[in-house]
Amino acid sequence: MWLHKTLLLLVLAVIGGGSLSESASSEKLALFTVATESNDGFQRFVRSAARHGYNLTVLGRSRQWKGGDVMRGPGGGQKVNLLRDAVQKLKDNDDWLVMFVDSYDVVLTAGPDDVVKAFQKFKADVVFSSEGFCWPDPSLAELYPEVKPNEKRFLNSGGFIGYAPKIAAVLSEKLNDNDDDQLYYTKVFLDRTRREQLNMKLDTKSSIFQNLNGALDEVTVKFKGNGSYLYNFKTGFQAAVVHGNGPIKTIFNSLSNYLDGQWTPKHGCLACLENTFTLDLLDDDNFPRVFMAIFIEFPTVFIEDFFENIAALDYPKKRMDLMVHYAVEYHKNDVHTFIAAHGKSYRSFKVYGPEKQLDDKSARSMALEESEKRGAVYYFSVDGEVQLENTMTLQRLVEQNRSVVAPLVVRPGKTWSNFWGAINQDGFYLRSADYMDIVKGIRVGLWNVPYLSGVYLVHGRHIPMLRQQAAYVDSVLDADMSLCRVLREQVIFMYVDNRVYYGHLTDSSNFETTRLHNDMYTIIDNLYTWQKKYVHPDYETTLHHTPFDQIKQPCPDVFWVPMTTPTFCRHLVEEVENLGDWSSGKNDDPRLAGGYENVPTVDIHMNQIGFERQWLYFLREFIVPYNAKLFKGYHSEGKAIMNFLVRYHPNEQDRLMPHDDASTYTINIALNEQGIEYEGGGTRFLRYNCTILRNPRGWMLMHPGRLTHHHEGLVVTNGTRYIMVAFVDP
Repeated sequence: MWLHKTLLLLVLAVIGGGSLSESASSEKLALFTVATESNDGFQRFVRSAARHGYNLTVLGRSRQWKGGDVMRGPGGGQKVNLLRDAVQKLKDNDDWLVMFVDSYDVVLTAGPDDVVKAFQKFKADVVFSSEGFCWPDPSLAELYPEVKPNEKRFLNSGGFIGYAPKIAAVLSEKLNDNDDDQLYYTKVFLDRTRREQLNMKLDTKSSIFQNLNGALDEVTVKFKGNGSYLYNFKTGFQAAVVHGNGPIKTIFNSLSNYLDGQWTPKHGCLACLENTFTLDLLDDDNFPRVFMAIFIEFPTVFIEDFFENIAALDYPKKRMDLMVHYAVEYHKNDVHTFIAAHGKSYRSFKVYGPEKQLDDKSARSMALEESEKRGAVYYFSVDGEVQLENTMTLQRLVEQNRSVVAPLVVRPGKTWSNFWGAINQDGFYLRSADYMDIVKGIRVGLWNVPYLSGVYLVHGRHIPMLRQQAAYVDSVLDADMSLCRVLREQVIFMYVDNRVYYGHLTDSSNFETTRLHNDMYTIIDNLYTWQKKYVHPDYETTLHHTPFDQIKQPCPDVFWVPMTTPTFCRHLVEEVENLGDWSSGKNDDPRLAGGYENVPTVDIHMNQIGFERQWLYFLREFIVPYNAKLFKGYHSEGKAIMNFLVRYHPNEQDRLMPHDDASTYTINIALNEQGIEYEGGGTRFLRYNCTILRNPRGWMLMHPGRLTHHHEGLVVTNGTRYIMVAFVDP
């Protein structure tokens, strides 16, 4: 009986009417792949195979790749030859299954049991994956068997499974290493006699193998419990093998952020925990060496603050080599001030200024070379528009232990960031489906992306390759785009981390450098950074959290609130003194529409220093909210025609006669310190017989104008007093 049964199975196998073995066991499933390089794509594949318990054999690890440039054209015959040799050991084992898949662009999302069950339903001895394109020879398309709608008709060589003897038979013919593997398998399949003898079928419904090229519009990631999988809603299957074949590698990499439970809405980013380490247990002398390269390639806002953040990074400077390249003379003082204060704290430092005549690409290429010479474990690139406010930024990036990783930085209030979620075929920007969620922090994790710029950490093992490839140099692409193209081609993954706040980007697109303190003029384009530098640190607390009855009120309806920093006060005073075009303090004033000032002061108007537009923006953003809190029921329009800085001096104008302001309400900001920079001064409200003698620098008086708050400026007896005044809603 046993002999008859065996013979029957063999006959069925020959005529294609059944499978070689009655049943297959996942314990006897041998998974093979080819990888001559241990790049990030391969490591991702290996991790997915290990998670699901596959019996994996990697072929070609010590071999040179001779299979051609399969990213750009036919090739891959070396994979066939390597697999042929490996399968010889199993060719006589009828009960063993052999599965082959590519590795650099493959993720496994189910285990051997699921694969075997799906395979058995085919009642075949060999099953190849399928796709919607007949490649590399489209002329063979009409030779393929017809398939039903929503099924894929053409063989893909990136994944197949079968009984060991039949796989060995498929591999029986010789080919050159640089011949095309898909064409080889295609010819076997299209030979009807061989197809029937081998009992060979295609996975036209993607029940085991999902090839994504041409199928992106029919798949979606689904989440279930702790896991996730790719579901084909046209065929109703969830494949165990997801293959980012063809020219969609970046899209596949984006999908891989979510596949196989790497990120789920319930548990967040589980992949973020893979292969990380901590530096907390190391003493400073054992921290990994970092080469930090700073690039200031154009006039850039808030560079002084940029360097303060760099200096504050919590990483041992004696374990860091530093290079600074600045391309414009404008930043010479900023750079040299930073180097004078901190340069000797670093293990080494070099500064390259505009006299070196290095363009952006040359400077970045030089940095790679210097990093390699220094033997750094990591290369940390930071551009001048990146404000790293999180002092732990560098340490956190190192601990991620990734090939390339960047902290997410965004222009506040905008969607402009230092990464792209997708790119087009030319390597330029496309918005990915999850870009906004990542930028806004709706989804947090460590995200595989196709493009980074501004700030990133590169593992030192990649630096020799990047230098040899001249990674920053391309005749068409910008330096950062060129770098990312090389990384993508080498299957080196780039990650952006948005799990904590690291800092933000500034905007220098409208930055002008003709003033004394140019940062002060950038409030409209850089509101967040401007506020941190120029608005009093207690402003937000006073506005949003201090009860009304706790606001200082030194005189009836005269409110005293923190408004600006000492830096703003100093910069504004220096800006007007640098202009020096003070009014005479007399009634005749040609600056005014009528040419006459009823209550004259020695002053300079904001429009004289080109600050009128910025001041009115400041008024609307920061002063009007105070008005809403302090004068409930009145909704300010934030308009002001008279915005001026007043100077009081004993030998000039030392006081101001009693008067009413032509305003609904007036603001008065003290710009210097009484008792230090001047003596005397103050404001007296006559109707209430109330005097305010000391207004701290940066604090603002806000009071009604017109008739109710008749007031005068008291005598300055020594030094110079400066105040900023605006008549709001005249």
